[in-house]
Amino acid sequence: MKPPTVQKTRSGGVVRALVCLLLALGTGAMLALSPDLTVPLVVLLLPGLVTLLIDRSPGLGLARAVLLFQAAAAIGPVQRAFYACAGLHGCMEQLCRPMTVLAVWLAAAAAWALTELVPVGLRVWQDARLRTRRTDLQARRAALVSEWGLDEAPAEPRRG
Repeated sequence: MKPPTVQKTRSGGVVRALVCLLLALGTGAMLALSPDLTVPLVVLLLPGLVTLLIDRSPGLGLARAVLLFQAAAAIGPVQRAFYACAGLHGCMEQLCRPMTVLAVWLAAAAAWALTELVPVGLRVWQDARLRTRRTDLQARRAALVSEWGLDEAPAEPRRG
């Protein structure tokens, strides 16, 4: 009996298109309901939105990380602007200050850096850990060989 095979589908493009469509519909609804807050919010989240469009990784991992970090950094400024601004000009003035935009965009950069560097760092850490473990096991083997009085250890298997 053959095991069931997994068929690859092209639903990734459909999901991506659906996400973009829902994002456009949500932005349109926000523009209709509150244009004075939506425009500065789009400016704050622009790197995440661009990453969402260009990310080709399965599951949109990079875009999700960037948007999550940006949303976390933008909550405070957006909340203050929601209660304090009066009109598009006031919201743009309050939310698009250079330090506010810089902080939110740096959060996006930090998410990108973590997404790219953490797998490399974990691989380096795992290699160092395995190297240490191998050294310990070789020392233990040498101690057992000398304790049991064996003449020579068998040759190591060839790596191919």
